[in-house]
Amino acid sequence: MQAARSGLMAAVQNPQEQSGTLEEHIAQWEGVEPSHVFCNSGASEVVKSLVQTLQPKKALIPAPGFEEYLRPLSMAQCEIEYYYTKEEDGFRIDPNDFSGHITQDTDLVFLCNPNNPTAVLYDRSFPDQVLERCMQTDTVLILDECYLDFVEDAQLFSMHGKDADQRLFIVKDFTKMFAMPGIRLGYGLCTDQALVEQLRAAVQPWCVSSVAKKAGIACTKEHAFIQRTVQETIKERVWILEQLDRIGMENTKGKGNIVFFKSRPGLHAFAMMRGIMLRDCSNLEGMPQGYYRISVRGRDENEKLIEVLEQWQGQS
Repeated sequence: MQAARSGLMAAVQNPQEQSGTLEEHIAQWEGVEPSHVFCNSGASEVVKSLVQTLQPKKALIPAPGFEEYLRPLSMAQCEIEYYYTKEEDGFRIDPNDFSGHITQDTDLVFLCNPNNPTAVLYDRSFPDQVLERCMQTDTVLILDECYLDFVEDAQLFSMHGKDADQRLFIVKDFTKMFAMPGIRLGYGLCTDQALVEQLRAAVQPWCVSSVAKKAGIACTKEHAFIQRTVQETIKERVWILEQLDRIGMENTKGKGNIVFFKSRPGLHAFAMMRGIMLRDCSNLEGMPQGYYRISVRGRDENEKLIEVLEQWQGQS
């Protein structure tokens, strides 16, 4: 946040076009060429810019999933094909079945790993299989890895560095790991340099603010912070899952910094009245009633969460 505050001093001037030095820092951090990095004001804006540039006619999206993918697709009047996962399968995607839904008519495929909101984590073989199919059909795979930062040994699951990845576009952000959602900074990684140049040409010259630029550059230097945060998140997530099991709440045992669990409808309002904000997932495409998502926090906040959930369970 010190870096963000210093960025306020530069807020009286326009940021540099395309935030060049930010792209260079991200490139060094990710081990890629600066020409493979596209920055924008949040991961959702990265996806929006990509859809506006590619103008797809048909997209394949797993459901339930992150609803923010839908807005730019709707604006582009893109046909959306949902691949519905099943509650009885833990909302996991069948890799062979999913790949079979990718055809010559499919322009975009969306995947999120770990998935939001179900927290289901797939090993690299699944997106690798999907990408292979996308290369056969000339389809772009948009792979959201924003939550992968919180997974131990994330490099074993990431598609970052995939050799034959011209059809692969990885979406990442600084929002979750560095707890700065209000600053708005996300980026994409793609070796299709022509596509990246198209994206840069399509957005406003100052789409990344001076504050976000300063904060982002500082984030790329915080390796020790990331390691500590990952370990703390893993410890707290395990504790939350143990508590959910203890009080009898079904959950997916997922990964990342989110926990996905099942209860009765009405929990959202009950928790809100007691100072706990849950994500009621009932409005998501393909989601049954009674599922909720929470973020892993510090122990004090997590204990308060479990206390409220125990009160709720006591009313059943």
